[in-house]
Amino acid sequence: MSFNSPKTVLRRLGLRPRKAWGQHFLLHPHQAQRIVAALGLSGEETVVEIGPGLGALTIFLAREAGKVVALERDPALAQFLEEELFQENPQVRILCQDALTFDFRDCHREAGRPLIVAGNLPYQITSPLLFKLIDAKAALSQAVFMMQQEVGDRLLSPPGTKDYGILSVLSQYRFSLERLFSLGPGNFYPAPQVNSVVLRLTPGGTAPRAQDEVLFSRVVKAAFAHRRKTLTNTLVNRAPDFGLTRETMRRIFLTLEIDPGRRGETLSVAQFVALSNAMG
Repeated sequence: MSFNSPKTVLRRLGLRPRKAWGQHFLLHPHQAQRIVAALGLSGEETVVEIGPGLGALTIFLAREAGKVVALERDPALAQFLEEELFQENPQVRILCQDALTFDFRDCHREAGRPLIVAGNLPYQITSPLLFKLIDAKAALSQAVFMMQQEVGDRLLSPPGTKDYGILSVLSQYRFSLERLFSLGPGNFYPAPQVNSVVLRLTPGGTAPRAQDEVLFSRVVKAAFAHRRKTLTNTLVNRAPDFGLTRETMRRIFLTLEIDPGRRGETLSVAQFVALSNAMG
């Protein structure tokens, strides 16, 4: 099974990249191999691939994994993968499905072991997919994703920066994040207008654990609901929403030595954990 030029294959199939779906196809097999190598597969794992496209990653995943479940939203590409590339490969299962509707927990139960997730993520679904995986983290052993540089920066950004937000806090709480390498626009067809970055996400971040993770998420989302407002406005004055009085909330901030005059983006992940634990 060979790695063919995306432009040649698309022309043969009578297809064009769908801009609305963020379709940018990897041009070079060695870059696909780098991503698969980063997974450290042993041949026993079930890998869920997001957006296989023309199979650039899938070809190498099929050689290294025990099973590949490839989620392709585009019916024409899903048909190509199933009927041409992997027709005689029973370990590769092609699903014509939006990854945002896929049940990772159910797939985990079926596999009998934590899943590995990989893929070249379209910009439009990156954030909602990451939120979905945050909720399903118990079903995962690791994920390696290619994504737009700006989303990668948001995931890795520290407190006090413009990119630091809800996605940063929840991702850094749930996962250990590692930047593996970057890819310029020339690695894709058609070439995007931005750089891409490949990140590894491993469940189990370094922050202390929240006693109530649902409450932790609520506190983080409330603190960032209005970025320019202080914690007095987003949390203290909204204390009744959390079943607390404003005076109790003020005492919690005082005990934790967090100035409620600060904004949410200045708090570290550990401080958000301490805050939610004190509110629980």
